[in-house]
Amino acid sequence: MTIFDIKKRNSETNFIQGDIKDSKLVENSIKNCDYVIHLAATLGVVNTEKNPVLTLDTNLGGTKNVLEACRLNDVKKIIFSSSSEVYGEPLKIPIEENDKPIPITTYGISKFAAEEYIKAYSRNYGLRYTIFRLFNVYGDEQATDWVLPEFVNKALSNQDIMIHGDGSQIRSFCYVSDVSDAFSKVLNDGDGETFNIGNNSEPISIKDLATKIISITKSKSKIKFIPFEESQRNRNEILKRVPNIEKAKKLLGYHPQISLEDGIRKVMDAQILRK
Repeated sequence: MTIFDIKKRNSETNFIQGDIKDSKLVENSIKNCDYVIHLAATLGVVNTEKNPVLTLDTNLGGTKNVLEACRLNDVKKIIFSSSSEVYGEPLKIPIEENDKPIPITTYGISKFAAEEYIKAYSRNYGLRYTIFRLFNVYGDEQATDWVLPEFVNKALSNQDIMIHGDGSQIRSFCYVSDVSDAFSKVLNDGDGETFNIGNNSEPISIKDLATKIISITKSKSKIKFIPFEESQRNRNEILKRVPNIEKAKKLLGYHPQISLEDGIRKVMDAQILRK
């Protein structure tokens, strides 16, 4: 196994540091690989809206580089991590894979366009693929830039937890080990398919998530609200995001195992060890 990442790592023996915008390096790195799991992206709502050209160059142009490298190296299959952001504000809940994508962010647009690039390469060159639309993945090594680890970090320090809007936004959080299990299931299955991958068993509002984390961590933190008009997220905040995962259950045998409380405790324990 070869790992290609923009950030330097020390633990993996087969590690290549680089950027997917470097087409020649990507091509050389994929040599002798049968499968490619494509996770690289510029992401983050505020970051991608501030840097739309970089976002498109990385998420769309970078994906083209990966696809071309797959073609030149006769890779058997690519597994692509797309995003629930491609749906935009859904017309109904839960969201199904055949619901019309209406992305409203640069990030969502870039991911949907990348999906179409992958399908085009499959039609033209026979490259096998599976697309995963991921829903609010989190884990114990995730940076505190993301909502769940951020709330845990603030709670452990008894700091105020800041919420955009009134906190009624609904999300479905999925622990990273459940997502990695889905990836392992499609190495030899799910060709030409798009799947929602997430955990829809415990949809929760952002306000209730903060309350739950405060309770689990026994924190003294207070919840405070930032009006959307005073934040950087006001025009791109999706209010409801809950996946229908029946297709993945039926075709892949995908069944997320980690409850939200157990996942929060894993994040909490990891952060305590790092402090």
